[in-house]
Order: sequence, then C-alpha cells, then structure tokens
Amino acid sequence: MTYITNVFHMTVEPQALEEFKTLIAQIIALSNKEPGTLIYEYSLGEDGRSVHIVERYLTEGVLPHIEGTFGPFAEQFLKLATINALYVYGEPPADLREKLASFGAVFMAPLAGFARPTVAA
Repeated sequence: MTYITNVFHMTVEPQALEEFKTLIAQIIALSNKEPGTLIYEYSLGEDGRSVHIVERYLTEGVLPHIEGTFGPFAEQFLKLATINALYVYGEPPADLREKLASFGAVFMAPLAGFARPTVAA
C-alpha cells in the first residue's frame, strides 16, 4: 500500500479566521467520507495566523480529494488563506505530481522509516 503525505504551511489573516473555520468544517466533513483519506488535520499556531494542514492519503485517493472534494471550495479557500509552502512526502505519479506542483510543492522522496496502521480505539 502506498500513500502520500502533504503538509501545507499557510497564513490566514485574523479577520478571516472565523470564515476560514466555517469553510474548513465543510471540507473536513466531506473529506471524512473519503475512503482514501487517512489523515486530514488543520492546526493553528499561537500567533492566530499560521495554519498547517497535515494530510495523508492512499496514493489513489489524492486526486479525487483535490478535484472532487476540495475543488468546489478552492476559490474561497485561496481568498482566505495564503499557501506559503507545501511539502509532499512519497512518490506521487506524474499526474498527481503536476497537480501538486501547481501549489508550489517541494517533493520529498522516501529515504527510510515506517508507518504503523491506525488502530481504532
């Protein structure tokens, strides 16, 4: 089983934070229904502006998320948040690599390590 992990570093202006929270609640609810989405977490920095997203997908689940789930929200999302960096971990196929490159992705190839399967509580 192969997977891709994306880590976005973004900035949201304080006056847009509540609207951003409302928007991402919708995206998260839809992402939770995707069988290929393994992790989809947003975190807010102490400054109230820095936002990181950690996403992990089965490789075949990334494009359906970007195009089907995120796509309808992309314009509003990008009005509220500035993507400062995107790190992509794994070996995305060419079509996915091209899509992620449009967000300014830095690609990181696997070197060593392991991932444990998530165990439901």
